[in-house]
Amino acid sequence: MPAIQKHSRRHPQPRPQRPSTVTVPERAGPHVKLIFTEMRRQNKTYDAVEAGSGVNRPTLKAWRVRNVPTLTSCEAVLGFLGFEFVPIPTERALPPELVAELRPIAERIGLDMPAAVRLAAEIAYRDHRNLSVPA
Repeated sequence: MPAIQKHSRRHPQPRPQRPSTVTVPERAGPHVKLIFTEMRRQNKTYDAVEAGSGVNRPTLKAWRVRNVPTLTSCEAVLGFLGFEFVPIPTERALPPELVAELRPIAERIGLDMPAAVRLAAEIAYRDHRNLSVPA
């Protein structure tokens, strides 16, 4: 019995995917830089992001030089790329009692206060998100 060929002239081997040509804009906000960095890292094209997020290709390209994305558009594109857009409070935004309780914890694990606040917010968000999912 002859060996089964995986590829033939009729069914050629698929071409390898080209590396991404998406570049990261220099003068853009950090959220826009994150979007373009992830598009490049995940090898996503503008067309794929448009199809997956619903944000038009010309809109995405305009973010590079002149337009600022809306929160809704950012969330849509980041969601397609596997991210969530979550606000993290600063130390000034937290109640003083919470900061006072957080300070010894931060010292014990060797974090500065901004990093401790980010960590506490991340834990609170993760716990809240897990509770909101029905079992």
